[in-house]
Amino acid sequence: MTERAIDSIKIGKRHRKSVGDTASLAASIERDGLLHPVVITPAGKLIAGERRLRACLSLGWKRVPVRVVDIANVTRGELAENVEREPFLPSEIEAIRRTLEPIERAAAKQRQALAGGRAPGKFPEAVAKGETRDKIGAFAGISGRTVEKIKAVVAAAEAEPEKFGMLADDMDRTGRVNGVYRRLSNMQQAERIRAEPPPLPSGPYRVITADPPWLFAVRQHDPSHRAANAPYPPMAHDAICALPVAGLAHDDAVLWLWTTNHHLLCGEACDVVRAWGFRPVTLLTWGKPSFGCGERLRGQTEHCVLAVRGTPTLTLTNESTLLVAPVGEHSEKPAAFYELVESLCPAPRYLELFARRSRPNWDVWGDQAPPPAANDAVSMSIAAE
Repeated sequence: MTERAIDSIKIGKRHRKSVGDTASLAASIERDGLLHPVVITPAGKLIAGERRLRACLSLGWKRVPVRVVDIANVTRGELAENVEREPFLPSEIEAIRRTLEPIERAAAKQRQALAGGRAPGKFPEAVAKGETRDKIGAFAGISGRTVEKIKAVVAAAEAEPEKFGMLADDMDRTGRVNGVYRRLSNMQQAERIRAEPPPLPSGPYRVITADPPWLFAVRQHDPSHRAANAPYPPMAHDAICALPVAGLAHDDAVLWLWTTNHHLLCGEACDVVRAWGFRPVTLLTWGKPSFGCGERLRGQTEHCVLAVRGTPTLTLTNESTLLVAPVGEHSEKPAAFYELVESLCPAPRYLELFARRSRPNWDVWGDQAPPPAANDAVSMSIAAE
């Protein structure tokens, strides 16, 4: 690593149109120093670090630490080993790739011309891109596939900085590419799913929630019992299992099944999950501000089994298994639950079975559900089985 006069560094045409907020970066550099030097060619052309360069300039710096990368040597495959070398940031690796790719593309075309035309089955631009990727990977000590992942993350961050910009920042901050790339792929897949045309009321639905009217065999005629005060008739376990929910679900779907302590402990909730064609994976617990009735212990929680079918897309970040929310009418689920489902489970439209009210982007079915025409079609689909 060495230093160069800032005014000697040449900034050419840049892929990124805006360098963003340099004031906060300048404050960080003033406090902690420049943690990553600017990357330039031996001729002083900037490869990566324009934002760092402008921040240092705003601090009145005349000289700046630089890391020199000889693109010509990388092109020729002369990759000098240096175990003391500071690892490149992923965004710097992408900047080097962008600098090298036009050179490699021109070299591939020249080789094609010297060979008298295109060889059968050979595509010079594709070959050049593959060679560039592998050369940069060897230079930076990573695989060519990782170079491609870095390229995808940086491109997404530049195209939609408000949506994906934090991914590129996280990638540089942590140095981890694979996890960030998976997050990008997941977010992009979620966008594609949300943009799909809504399913017909008969499905297939990517996301289904259900709150069955579980039957309590013990004390079912006791007027103090929870189920005795329900404004709807209970359903036997076998009848719930027999509902044709599997036929309403997409091949890659998510099910949220509300249950009680009793039906969870005796295994009936998981029986229903499997009968409907799903497999249980975890449990969400709704913590309520006050307790109600219960067997031996007064109930202040309610549980929802999260189950999946196939390989659905979930946009998970750091969600908890605990949902703290107020209580509404009898058995009504909190608005925070539906917000959680919509944020985690992308879908063009959602289905709620045993619903108690309508909501935007949801088809609802049940004795207490409002009766628009769309719900009639869902009812007919379930009743037909």
